[in-house]
Amino acid sequence: MKLLDTKQQDLWSYLKNSSAPVALYGTGDGADKVITVLENNRLADRIKAVFASDGFVRNRTFRGFKVESFDEARARLGDGMIVLVCFGSSLPKVLDNIERISKICETLIPDVPVCGDNVFDSAFAEENEDRLWRVYESLEDDISRECFRNYVNYKLTGRMEYLTASETPDDEKEMLKSVLPDTCFLDLGAYNGDTVRRYMGLLPDASGAVAVEPERHSYKKLCAVCEEYGGKVTPVHALISDHSGEGVMTSSHGRGSRSGKITGAGAGINSVKTVPVHLESIDSLMDGKRAGFIKFDVEGAELEAIRGGRETIKKHGPILMVSCYHRSEDLFVLPEEILGIRSDYRMYIRRSRCVPGWDAGYWFVPKT
Repeated sequence: MKLLDTKQQDLWSYLKNSSAPVALYGTGDGADKVITVLENNRLADRIKAVFASDGFVRNRTFRGFKVESFDEARARLGDGMIVLVCFGSSLPKVLDNIERISKICETLIPDVPVCGDNVFDSAFAEENEDRLWRVYESLEDDISRECFRNYVNYKLTGRMEYLTASETPDDEKEMLKSVLPDTCFLDLGAYNGDTVRRYMGLLPDASGAVAVEPERHSYKKLCAVCEEYGGKVTPVHALISDHSGEGVMTSSHGRGSRSGKITGAGAGINSVKTVPVHLESIDSLMDGKRAGFIKFDVEGAELEAIRGGRETIKKHGPILMVSCYHRSEDLFVLPEEILGIRSDYRMYIRRSRCVPGWDAGYWFVPKT
């Protein structure tokens, strides 16, 4: 079965070949990013409406458009309009509403990178098809191969059927079953402590944990969660990187804070002030201690984080969960980097239900 039909139209080419009016669903940073790609493809004049969910319409404008409800946009443009979903959510109520809209109007979910400049269009897919194939052929199970195949085709076309087909079962507990007792785990991008709680529950035999979070508001909440474990979990106020030292980051008062070196933050909610931040690498944090599991969800700095943990990964071979949705190239660059450090990993990909194609991550489990 062919992984990619590079002759099929990507989403942006499809819009060029359609005469239907375009309505954007969403008014935040995601909409800004979609508008930028539309502008780069000379499609900005196709936007005829911007609408929000009921309860979020209010009396406001966005990028020169009056924010409407779906029903108002539909009344003006008709059922033949193309809806582009321009925000992220995993809330069942929101996903159900997108499904409802898709039964009325053609609805596409553009894949625009969270950070970085590479858009996953036909040119990008064709240029990197060999690398994508090598990753596909290295995946360990049928679930991963089906997820990957559908995920790649979703990123290219923005079509909901591919995105839905890329969802996988929640088998995180199974992935973690071989974590050695009396090893610690690292939660990189710990946010407000939600994942600390999850992994402390899944890894009751862990000797301890280190939770790293750079954004000060989230870090304060993280510290409160860490206190629940009586000193077993150490919070670290730092940005994970490939070295230790001082740097800057963009701050968004929550998830989305990232290194100031990372481009593609958009013109919306993530385009905020830069603040100084302490940098830490995995190797400096571990300082020889044995890590049994490392979670990477560091807003586009995954590659730098991996490189800063090279000695830890090479020496101990911890189980790794690496988010792969922030940059278009993450799908192949991150596996190449990790398997270049250690080739004795079994590699899986898993993705939970949400729009757009976020919450996708590789699992690297040592061969036994």
